[in-house]
Amino acid sequence: MAWKDLSMMRCLLIGGVILIAGLTTASLALAQSEGKDDLLDRQRRLLEVQAQKVEADVRSALREATNLGPTDPALAVQKLRALQSKLEDDTALTAKRKETLLRVIKDRIRVAESAERADEKTEKPEKRRPPENGKAADKDEIQQSLETIKALRKDGKMEEANRSANELLRKYPDSPAAQMAARTAAAAETLTNVRGIRNDQNKRLSSLSRDIDRSATPTDGDVEFPKDFKERTKNRGRGNPLTSKEKAILKALDTPITVSFKDSRFQDIIDYLSTLINQPILLDNAALEEAKITYETPVTVKVKGVTVRTLLRKILGDFGLAYMIKEQTIQVTSALKARETMITRSYHIGDIVDTGGLDSIRFGNPGIQAATIVQNVNAIIDLIQTSVDPDSWKKNGGQGTIVFHPGTMSLVIRNSAEVHSMLSGGLLH
Repeated sequence: MAWKDLSMMRCLLIGGVILIAGLTTASLALAQSEGKDDLLDRQRRLLEVQAQKVEADVRSALREATNLGPTDPALAVQKLRALQSKLEDDTALTAKRKETLLRVIKDRIRVAESAERADEKTEKPEKRRPPENGKAADKDEIQQSLETIKALRKDGKMEEANRSANELLRKYPDSPAAQMAARTAAAAETLTNVRGIRNDQNKRLSSLSRDIDRSATPTDGDVEFPKDFKERTKNRGRGNPLTSKEKAILKALDTPITVSFKDSRFQDIIDYLSTLINQPILLDNAALEEAKITYETPVTVKVKGVTVRTLLRKILGDFGLAYMIKEQTIQVTSALKARETMITRSYHIGDIVDTGGLDSIRFGNPGIQAATIVQNVNAIIDLIQTSVDPDSWKKNGGQGTIVFHPGTMSLVIRNSAEVHSMLSGGLLH
């Protein structure tokens, strides 16, 4: 009996040792697996950081080459080729993203080289000596053009006079008379525009002079704000706050740019702009198909000192397309769909148009307060329509509208999400 007990104990002991060994092996395997997972996770994060750095370097190099393009296309090509070589050796980016960036860079090299060749031809123009019998004809044509320009200026048609003078200068760039006519016409048109602006300002100042006089007249006692002034000011700017992403998109679209594209693929231009401003631009394939646009469609455009917003509208507008800011992204779609997705929002402006009743008390006439409010509202509406995307408003040929609702002391505005983002982020915030 004792021998059996001893054998049983020995078996139990051996089984326990085997169990412990198995658990130890499993623990080691699990630890090794977790270690591998941690290592892979760290490697992925490292690659993401490296990819972000590469993207930033590409954006910086593209901006530098873009700035050099108009003045030194040869140096721009050199910078772009260095960027291409660096990108080809990169291992951090995904294959698809690397292919996209290389395609964009190659297109920029092609356009810059074309500009470089054009500059070389300009630097070495072919010297041609005009025939003697042509000089008299040129002189007569110049004189006739000068008389036409003079007559246009006399009739007050400054814009036409300036246009004719510029055409004359393009045809005869070496003519002192054409050069003087162009400078004189441009100065006359500028002076006319300045006078027009000044007259408009004088009219507005005259309409507000009574309010200015009243505000400059001291009261007999202390000035008291209306009892509900704090409550009214609290209502403005809280209804439509911008997200950080929306603010970043608006800031990116305001980026100034000087760039030239010549028969560049539509897709390459969109990818270039997206990379440059570091914001994704989504394409509506159905809208592209309806407009008969493909990724391969050639685009030629040249701009100087405009915003990315203006350039994007120019490119898309030529194909009947438009973009809108929706769901915190830039989305390219048809112009019709962009108009149909306009948003209506109200903005409380009671605190900046209502005088709080002080004028009616001072003058004993409540009608004065109402007239002041109407005048202030009209001034605010005019300011919005002339400073916030002017072309989008109905009075300027767009679709946007503004209506004042006196019951709530609010502006009811119908326009694109982008315009509402501008208003919420600045003027009416």
